[in-house]
Amino acid sequence: MPEMIEKRRNGALWLGFLLALGAWLCNVVFFVNLPGHRAIPWLSVLLAVAALVFLAIGLQRVFGQPRVYRGKILSSILSLVSLLLAGVAIFAFVHARALPPSAGAPQVGQKAPTFTLADTTGQAVSLDQLFAPAAGDSQGIPPRAVLLIFYRGSW
Repeated sequence: MPEMIEKRRNGALWLGFLLALGAWLCNVVFFVNLPGHRAIPWLSVLLAVAALVFLAIGLQRVFGQPRVYRGKILSSILSLVSLLLAGVAIFAFVHARALPPSAGAPQVGQKAPTFTLADTTGQAVSLDQLFAPAAGDSQGIPPRAVLLIFYRGSW
């Protein structure tokens, strides 16, 4: 009678999947602008690398010891999905730094360049017009600041 070996679950694969999912979610959480948001991309890379390590351990267990660990097909699918999630996290980390520098952008406290936009009635309004003193103002004091609100409509 052959010896019966109890099949075990492969927790390393599931942990790798959860870490890869966490790495991918870090990219989403980055845009929430939480305190310490500069560390979130690095956390994403750290989670992705840890996920890859656990995936390698889990795959080695499944294919190296098939009598002990079960689920070759499920492990392969789970590893592929996890690899995709970790790859997206690492890709986003690498290519987020490829944005061109905004050397021509005004700095905080610097005067904005002159521009002209259409208002809600379709009339052209320039920034210089907004900083000009009001026509009915007897003292002739121009405003010191202008608040621009860009409404992105959904039509």
